Amino acid sequence: MLPRRFVDKLDFATLLGAIALSGLGVLAIASATLGQPARAGIWHTQLLWLGIALVVALVVVAVDYHHWAEFSLLLHAAVCGLLVLVIFFGKEVGGNRSWLAFGPFNLQPSEFSKWTTCLVLANYLSERVRAGVGIRQILEMGVLAGAPMLLIAMQPDMGTALTYVPIYLAALLLGGLRWKLIAAVMLLGVLAAPVGWGHLKAYQKERILTVFQPERDPAGVGYQVRQSKIAIGSGKFTGKGLFHGTQSHLNFLPAQHTDFVLSVLSEEFGFMGAAIVLGLFYYVLHRGILAARSAQDRLGTYLCLLVVAWIVGQVGVNVGMVLGLMPTIGVPLPFLSYGGSALLAAMAGIGLVANVRGRRIVN
Repeated sequence: MLPRRFVDKLDFATLLGAIALSGLGVLAIASATLGQPARAGIWHTQLLWLGIALVVALVVVAVDYHHWAEFSLLLHAAVCGLLVLVIFFGKEVGGNRSWLAFGPFNLQPSEFSKWTTCLVLANYLSERVRAGVGIRQILEMGVLAGAPMLLIAMQPDMGTALTYVPIYLAALLLGGLRWKLIAAVMLLGVLAAPVGWGHLKAYQKERILTVFQPERDPAGVGYQVRQSKIAIGSGKFTGKGLFHGTQSHLNFLPAQHTDFVLSVLSEEFGFMGAAIVLGLFYYVLHRGILAARSAQDRLGTYLCLLVVAWIVGQVGVNVGMVLGLMPTIGVPLPFLSYGGSALLAAMAGIGLVANVRGRRIVN
């Protein structure tokens, strides 16, 4: 039995929204891997991770978020240390050395560092930023967010590294970044684009070009997006029914249980199913904004809004991928895509939101 005092502070509505998304993800994974001996039963593993993730979320809620913030720099440094270990001793999957093996479990520290990045940036903003963000604050927060980004890019996993950009930009805006500096940063980004393009690998350039020219390589880089669009379109309004999708079951749709899990749901539940998924995301994120507005202090507000920025950015990139509006860069859909580390990190993020919401009233 949970203590009565703890239950009174528990934000059930926010947690239930995240659980509903995760449950749909388990169903989609079960359908996507049906009839595939190599992946048989991985939905059981995802269900187990969901149970562990709920425990982690409750632990995050139980400890006052001020205590988490107090040790944020230490936690962030510890996760960055794990990212260093990944570079030298990590397990390589799909060309990326992103996992650390702990017996039968593989953990991806890059997912947990999103959580610590939100925590350490929120703490920095609440303690060191009072009258707007200047050059010094931009650089210091850039180091806090840039350290895991650089280590992840060295794995190399550019897709995951880019998911830190919305968190950093949100921190700058919350800190009161002046519009002149915003314009200067945007101008520098435009000027640096040709240099960045020259450092991209051939397959990365091809993925970007395919967004603008889908017919460029229909059997190669453009194959994933093409099959994703077919799956989404064939679902029509109500879908083909659970476990009756053909694109995933006949293995036309690649990465159907990870990056393109939304395509599976769209094929089997149609437009209505996709609308429900996006509606649940809206509900959870709206709860995060409500928690930010009712927070007892600036730290709580910053925590909630940075977690919202993290999830919004990742959802936006993944949805853009499956619709062919953005390059396919291997970014999973939070709560729904297969992966224990990603699910643990996302639920821990929601735990922070529920933590702030539950402590909004001070005696």
